[in-house]
Amino acid sequence: MLSKVGEKPHAMGASRVWKKKILRFTVVFCLVASFTFFLWPQIEYRQPATDTVSNITISSDVKCEPDLDVLHRLNVQKLKQYTRREIIAVPSASDTLPMRQKLPISLFEQKQKSTNSPDRLSAQQLQDDCMIPEPVSVQVSTPPRHVDASHIDFGVATTLGRLNESLDAFSHWAGNTKTRIFALIEPDKDKRTHEVQAKADSLGVNLYITESDEEYQRRYFTLVSHLGKNVRPQTRWSCVIDDDTFFMSMADLVKSLAEYDDSQPVYVGGLSESIPQIGVFGLMGFGGAGVFLSRPLVQEISKPEIFEACLNTDHTGDRRISLCVYQHTFTRLTVNHRLRQLDIQGDVSGFFESGRPPPLSVHHWKSWYHMDMAKLSTVSNLCGDSCLLRQWEFGDGWILTNGFSVMKYSKEVDPNDKTMELTWEGQNGAVHESFLHALGPLRPKDWDKFSYLLEDSALDGNQVRQWYVHRDEEKGDQILELIWRTG
Repeated sequence: MLSKVGEKPHAMGASRVWKKKILRFTVVFCLVASFTFFLWPQIEYRQPATDTVSNITISSDVKCEPDLDVLHRLNVQKLKQYTRREIIAVPSASDTLPMRQKLPISLFEQKQKSTNSPDRLSAQQLQDDCMIPEPVSVQVSTPPRHVDASHIDFGVATTLGRLNESLDAFSHWAGNTKTRIFALIEPDKDKRTHEVQAKADSLGVNLYITESDEEYQRRYFTLVSHLGKNVRPQTRWSCVIDDDTFFMSMADLVKSLAEYDDSQPVYVGGLSESIPQIGVFGLMGFGGAGVFLSRPLVQEISKPEIFEACLNTDHTGDRRISLCVYQHTFTRLTVNHRLRQLDIQGDVSGFFESGRPPPLSVHHWKSWYHMDMAKLSTVSNLCGDSCLLRQWEFGDGWILTNGFSVMKYSKEVDPNDKTMELTWEGQNGAVHESFLHALGPLRPKDWDKFSYLLEDSALDGNQVRQWYVHRDEEKGDQILELIWRTG
């Protein structure tokens, strides 16, 4: 009896201990659960993979502080990678450098620079963690000191607004060369002609603006007689262009025209690259490539009876010129295959990355495709026209096409391969065979090549900065900045 009564308190004590343990366990579990629930998101947030600065998301892979003004100018919303590399242009004693040169150094591989090197970068550059320390030296041809193109006159029919937009590009080939550009524009209702004239003067472009109320196609053909009336003693060539015609090098153009006998009637132009386009418009010098007429030919078709008969035909401007020449003279078209109409659309990288000798002219660069030729040509201020579109192949497979792109093919291309990558689209049912007469041999498009395209460039003191961008909305944009200086 006593034993049973004595055991009862013992049993009750054990039960309380067990209950206390359960209670403690429950409290600890709740605390851990609460900690996990409330603090787990904070742990993730405190170690982000990206950072947002001035509405631009910057990946943690970016190891430096990029210039936000540059990012805004390039319209970068999300930045995944930023790399800088210095390029030293070394003038070569040879005038026959190959269009593509191979370099043993890798483009993107970072290498430690010797502290004893005499070419050490400045302290400010060394502090930039996005700069690959070792500069790349490349050979370039020595640019000509002066180009005299006073014997060539150009004519363009356009609007004042489009003329103003074209002046930066015109300044590359016409600036300070003594050539003249005659523009026939629609009547200037806003009275801003003097502003455009002032801009041309500041760029060294000899521009002469005349207002005309003629319909565009008639105004275009009227350029022939307008140029004829404004010849000067040294004038040997008159050229009709579009406002988006761009000449890669005035020096090369002068040299090319010297191959023709301009004392005789001569009609020089470029065909369309697309057979269907030739089928539609005819066998003629396409206006966007530049239509060159020797002085005797201009004088011949500018005779009042011939000019009036040609002016009143119902054709496009460049076709009127060709039919006028064919119908009223014995002169026929001389095709210069380096004058490029570029009747191609969309992705034109295959043309510009071909590694072939550069064209004399290109067209449609702000309509059928988009490539700012003024920005492409900026680097010529440092290394001359001959370094535009010149290629350097790095040891890691990346290829720099100067002023256009930095890219890497998905599959190795035979260095002896003569084909051009067919990346573009054509009009009027154009197919592979449509381009062979002008651009062949051709090969299929490499859909998996990785490309950085030039989107901006600037002359900065004694150096040129280029920004090549690979766009990727999902993962973020990648930027390669090349800083050019002379060696």
